Amino acid sequence: MEYSKEDLMEAKKQIWGVGENMGTEESKKIWEENAQFWDNAMGDESNEFHREVVRPKVTELLSPNPADYILDIACGNGNYSSYLAQRGASVVAFDYSKKMIELAKRRQSQYAKQIEFCVADATDRKSILELKRNR
Repeated sequence: MEYSKEDLMEAKKQIWGVGENMGTEESKKIWEENAQFWDNAMGDESNEFHREVVRPKVTELLSPNPADYILDIACGNGNYSSYLAQRGASVVAFDYSKKMIELAKRRQSQYAKQIEFCVADATDRKSILELKRNR
């Protein structure tokens, strides 16, 4: 499903344009409400910026191989996690949005043995440490 630039700009405004003083719960609510939109917008292959800029540069930095264990922070619908899994890496992928993780698990189900999806807040140290404890 293709979205217009206007659709994407409106979604970005809802998420990023609401101000620095937004509380955690308010932020989480907005991400939950927009999860399906972002899953559809990013699809299996992500957007042009990620395909042409982010993926090549991050891949160059990481040089993923089958022996690697990679943490994908703010994984969204898991399309970069699956990209890493296709190259043999094992991935722990987490996102702030429970709904986004549910969508990622569905979208990336063929990589269930290589990708472990978790809900965690990257800004909360306890949340991140809990990932290790649950392993």
